[in-house]
Amino acid sequence: MRYPLLLITTLLGLLLCGPARAAGYAELAAAVRAGDTPAVEQLLKTGVAVEPPAGSSAPLLIAASRGHHAIARLLLARGAEPNPRFAAYYNATPLMLAVNQHDVEMSRLLLDAGAQVNLVDSYGDPALNWAVFYGDMAQIELLLAHKADASLVGHGNALEVAMRRGHPAAVERLLDYTGQRLVLSAAHTKLVQAIQQGDGAAVRLALANGASPDALDASGRPVLALAARLGQLDALRALLDADAAVNSVDAIGFTALMEAAREGRVAACELLLNKGAALNQQALPRGLALTALHLAVAGGRLEAVRLLAKHGADLEAADSEQATPIMWTGEKDPIRQLLLELGAKPPTAKAG
Repeated sequence: MRYPLLLITTLLGLLLCGPARAAGYAELAAAVRAGDTPAVEQLLKTGVAVEPPAGSSAPLLIAASRGHHAIARLLLARGAEPNPRFAAYYNATPLMLAVNQHDVEMSRLLLDAGAQVNLVDSYGDPALNWAVFYGDMAQIELLLAHKADASLVGHGNALEVAMRRGHPAAVERLLDYTGQRLVLSAAHTKLVQAIQQGDGAAVRLALANGASPDALDASGRPVLALAARLGQLDALRALLDADAAVNSVDAIGFTALMEAAREGRVAACELLLNKGAALNQQALPRGLALTALHLAVAGGRLEAVRLLAKHGADLEAADSEQATPIMWTGEKDPIRQLLLELGAKPPTAKAG
């Protein structure tokens, strides 16, 4: 979803302005880029404007993207707008760039200076969704403390992004923050606990005592997916033996097979496929219409990719952004080479 900023930030600079202001801005931007705090301080003392000329990117964006805390403080102290936009990078704000860099100190600095926590990027994602994408709990906690709105929808809302990415700590925190944690019956609580412990006998006992194999866990996801995600094979077998719906989906359209593939649970994938799991089923739009193969590729799960391909996974399935599985790989990724060997078309773009 996010690309590295190193190359992109080198493009921040001069476009349309008058000669004098252009020269001052270019010098300030260069000093910020270089992390030269004394030079920035001196330029600001001479009256160089902290706001960019028309068509140029704000120095604060450069400072935020490169982790130059002292410079960011100087710019903000001189009145820099804390919410400028980086048009070339998802229309991101400095706060989003700080989150993208896992720079909690910069995020705190910006928020204290008036950065708006609920602004959204060009896809509708706020800074919270960026933090959740990475499973960055320090950033998530900081943003929630500043009253981040977890209901804002870009690539899904914050909870849906956490579910899609497979960040359990973020899921748990957001369930409590949004009040969406389900209250389970005693029978279903015992079932979930047995699955988490991988205790097949306890799973069977819970089922015999009235728990449903199609029950939901506290996050509202099928317990079959929980067993698959954790790779708890005994529990998974017990649920399947009790006729759990193998292709049941959660709120974003993920199946147990998708969860197992993302986590690289190869044996769980094999078991689910042998029980009729839909190999090429796609998630809902808030799950980016991903397939199990997309998720195995995105998670770097080479053996899961190999298994899914062996079973006939569609190598050219397109997600909601028209990215095929190979587009989720890097140039030197061994999974890319495997997919090419299996007959996938060479990538023309990298997935977002």
